[in-house]
Amino acid sequence: MQVHTFATFSNPAVRCQTPNVSLLQRLSCQVKQKIHGFFFGSGTGSPVQDNLVEVVRRNPVAASSLLRTVSWFSAVGNLASATSCGVFLWLYWTSCATCDRPLRCWLLLQSFLQVLQLPVRLVLLHTMRHVEVSSGDFQEWITSLTSSQAWQMSKKVAVFQYGWFVLGMVWWVHTDECPECPSISKLMVAVMSLSVARASIAVCLFRGLFTTEETPDKAPAAVGASHAQIKALPAFHMLLKDEATSQEPCSICLCSFAEGALMRRLPCGHQFHCHCIDKWLRRNKRCPLCMRAIDETCSCSKPDQRESCKQET
Repeated sequence: MQVHTFATFSNPAVRCQTPNVSLLQRLSCQVKQKIHGFFFGSGTGSPVQDNLVEVVRRNPVAASSLLRTVSWFSAVGNLASATSCGVFLWLYWTSCATCDRPLRCWLLLQSFLQVLQLPVRLVLLHTMRHVEVSSGDFQEWITSLTSSQAWQMSKKVAVFQYGWFVLGMVWWVHTDECPECPSISKLMVAVMSLSVARASIAVCLFRGLFTTEETPDKAPAAVGASHAQIKALPAFHMLLKDEATSQEPCSICLCSFAEGALMRRLPCGHQFHCHCIDKWLRRNKRCPLCMRAIDETCSCSKPDQRESCKQET
């Protein structure tokens, strides 16, 4: 199977620059080139890339699944909704004029906006299909698509459609029953429910596909030691003969160990002023230096751990 590169497949003008091309083929290539220029950009024209590019860069496989599902649901849903509204309005346009709110106008414009979004959805699905077949660079294609005029127009239409959706909901809530067109209220509920379902599916898929990624290990939560655990730790008075220890300050209060100072040694071998470490352990049972818990069993697999174990015994 022949694999096209990004340049040859994405730009119809490349394939048209061949000898012996008929006039009809040349005109066809020019039309395709115009369409391609509308749906695909260079990817470098906008100084700020679309957020979708960052999503694809973060996890191409998950992004492909997300875009494919949401695009299919949007395309089929928009087409079904627009068709249903079009048939309904064609049959009951005059009857629905008796409503005290312009619900029929809302459905008409809502259907038009949904149809207006279809080309971009279909191009996105076709692009993902082409990337799978040709083993192309998915991020490069999405960058090109999101920098196009069609994508920018689609984003503006989506913003307007959101405002139109809110306005339609307000009209629907404050509308009394239409005696000659009772079904229009049910149709509006169905159309708005479809929009809510599409947004909910997109959010749920995004959270399900992208929140399962590995996150850096967090520090263990602080758990205080009990009074009995603290009192069980060995306590002693500092002696001047222990010069090495007396020269090192307490790591909690940063004061030197004085002659006769009451000390407490932890199972890890580190020692502190008794009143300093007792206050610390009531909030966190881990050593402030090595973060080893006072009730943690020593594995004694490393030389420094074996030395600590000797001090415990």
